[in-house]
Amino acid sequence: MATNASNPDVIIIGAGIAGCLTAYLLARSGLTVTLFEADSVGSHASGFAFGGLGPLEGAGIPDHILDFSVWCFERHKTIYEELQEETGIDTQFHLRDRLNLAFTEEEAVHQKQAIAWQSNLPGFRVEWLQPEDAVKAEPRTNPDCIGASYAQGTGAVEAYRYNLAVAQAAEKHGATILQRRVTGLLGDGGKCRGVKLETGEMAAGAVVLAGGPWTGGMSQWCDVQIPVRPLKGQIIRLQLSENPMVASLNYAGSYAASKPDGLIWAGTTEEDVGFDEELTTAARDKVMGDLLKMAPSLAEAELVQQTACLRPLSADGMPIVDAIPEWDNLYLITGGGRKGILWSTGMAQGLADLILKGSSEVPELSALSLSRFQT
Repeated sequence: MATNASNPDVIIIGAGIAGCLTAYLLARSGLTVTLFEADSVGSHASGFAFGGLGPLEGAGIPDHILDFSVWCFERHKTIYEELQEETGIDTQFHLRDRLNLAFTEEEAVHQKQAIAWQSNLPGFRVEWLQPEDAVKAEPRTNPDCIGASYAQGTGAVEAYRYNLAVAQAAEKHGATILQRRVTGLLGDGGKCRGVKLETGEMAAGAVVLAGGPWTGGMSQWCDVQIPVRPLKGQIIRLQLSENPMVASLNYAGSYAASKPDGLIWAGTTEEDVGFDEELTTAARDKVMGDLLKMAPSLAEAELVQQTACLRPLSADGMPIVDAIPEWDNLYLITGGGRKGILWSTGMAQGLADLILKGSSEVPELSALSLSRFQT
């Protein structure tokens, strides 16, 4: 591998949380790292995400990546302290209770089936609550629900602060972050030797593709299909004059929760509209509709902001962390979808391990290989 700043050990393409956290872990291990970003650190999904850390639901849970998700969550409990010590940035990691409301018998049955295995996981307390108890857990809960799954022990983080802290920590350990656009790879015979830039090229010992939803377009660089596309999500933020919410409310993929900034964040849409990041009134109305179904009293809250971002969604909804097949020194980390902040710790640690030593002890990392999409 290379040994100087102009020809680093590793080039990482993309300064979202996956790319920045991988850069931090590699730089902390002594490698020279250069990270290229076409826009700015955390300027897309990693910076606009809600930052929920819910390891008990989502794609691949419980099969095939429950243990991976729980590992990721446990790592968040320690990495936020490391980052604050390294950078002085408070990522606002905190534990919070979570209510998943049911309004139909079918929804209740589905949630009770999940509770059957969730309640056996150490570190979490999950139970079914009747409507009156759900209202006690979070007073703004719609009393017309027929019950709720109640999880204690999950958490959240402020996504942009987290991304920024990781980037600064990487720089503290010698990583270089440059605002430049990568246009292709240097390589022949399946061996990656660096990257092409709009204004030149840079050699490196290894290259990591971490371009979020834009990673799919990098398929043409290596002639290997990367099944990732953008999933647009829109979030609204509301101002309350009263006390913040105690627990987060969730229903049919939507959520509402108070954040440390004093605002209630509510979302999110799932829009398969390509790379369109425009705000829409239809999305705002959809989010508000779900919000008021969960918590009718929030009709009095003031809407203060609406944002949109593009999340990298793989073909099966689970992350992709792997070496690119038939290439030497070329790696891939993407596909976090709606859980990219949670999964970032395991994704980045797994990839850093693969680069440094060829294997990892992060559980179920093999389930995230690119080979699972081969037919």
